[in-house]
Formats: sequence, C-alpha cells, structure tokens
Amino acid sequence: MTTAQSPSFPLDGTPVYVEKNGQWREARLTQWYWHSQTGEQYNVFYLDDQSTETGVPPSRIRSLEQAQNSGITTNVYDLDSRAGIEQMLNAHNQWRSQVGVPPLRWSAQLSRYAQEWADHLLATNQFEHRSDSLYGENLAMSSGQQMSPQRVVDLWGEEIKDYNYQQNSCTPGEMCGHYTQIVWKTTTEVGCAVARQGRREVWVCNYNPPGNYVGQRPY
Repeated sequence: MTTAQSPSFPLDGTPVYVEKNGQWREARLTQWYWHSQTGEQYNVFYLDDQSTETGVPPSRIRSLEQAQNSGITTNVYDLDSRAGIEQMLNAHNQWRSQVGVPPLRWSAQLSRYAQEWADHLLATNQFEHRSDSLYGENLAMSSGQQMSPQRVVDLWGEEIKDYNYQQNSCTPGEMCGHYTQIVWKTTTEVGCAVARQGRREVWVCNYNPPGNYVGQRPY
C-alpha cells in the first residue's frame, strides 16, 4: 500500500453527500487511504442512522458545495442566510405539526439573544444554560462535524421516544426536555444561533414564552 499526497475531500467534519443504493445520504468522512489497486478510498459515517461504510471511492462522494449546486440537497449549515433560518423554523414546525400545536414564528431579537450566549459558551469552553433567562432554551454541541439546522432540531425532537405523555415524564435516566420545549403549545416564537471555532460548534435556541413548566403537559 502506498500513500497519495492528499485526499480529494477534507476530513475536517464538513458534511458530504454519499451515494448508496441509489440515494444520496448526508455523511462525514472519517478516514482516507490510497491503495495501488483500488486507488483512493474513504471510510464513511452516515448521519441519518449512524451506520458506517468502508472503502467508498470518490466517485460516490460529493462535497457540500457540489451537492448543493447539483440539487442533491437543499441543506445549509448556518443561520446566516434566509434559507438557514427557514430550515431551522421549518424543522421546529414539523415536530409541532405532529402533535397539532400552532407553528412558531422566527424572532430576530431571540436570535441575537441566542448568539450572545452561543459566542460566550464557545469562548469559555463551557456548555450550560444561561441563568435567570426569561426564555426557554435548547442547547446542542458538536465536535468534529458540522450540523445542519434540521439535524440539530431532529436531535432534540428524537427525544420523543423517551417522553411519556400520560405520565408527563421522561424515561428514567433519559432526557426529553428539549423535545417538550419544541412542542410546547403556548410558545409562539423562536430564535437560534450557532457559534463555531475550529472543530467545535455550539447551537442555542431561545423560546418565548418559555415551556417546560413543572406539572404541565406540553400540549
């Protein structure tokens, strides 16, 4: 086995899209190697189901920019554009529609508030909720991969599996408060932000009015 000078795709956590069984799937590349017979190959981690695949040739891989330009994906990975804001908002409202509560609207004020805290958490290398906040708050952190607004919200929303509506409680030892805040019936607006440095990123969403009042059901 010989080593080529450099991979065609960087292994820096930037999302890529990989074709598998006729479908393009969001993924990140975890390892690269070069073989004299098979050429350049990658190990892949698929983000939708956390499965892996080894020995993937570059012909099956598209960079994020290539995937966006060719229409493979409409995902964006920040909140600097209207597309990013709409995806963050739509992701929230997809979960809310499942339980029949009204959709949220975007708040630029809450977004600025969230950005202050995201920047603080990144700069201080902390991960904790803002104390004495007037708003609800969901946090997410990633190291080694960039997350899209959709993926961030779905990580929170997937806590539905650990929420028991009849008992209005989480599965013992598990967390479900991110999910219940997303679908809290009386919440009307949301604003979110992301802060990135190197391979670390912090996401913050703030909600008004807040949810997760003890003893109350979200809907």
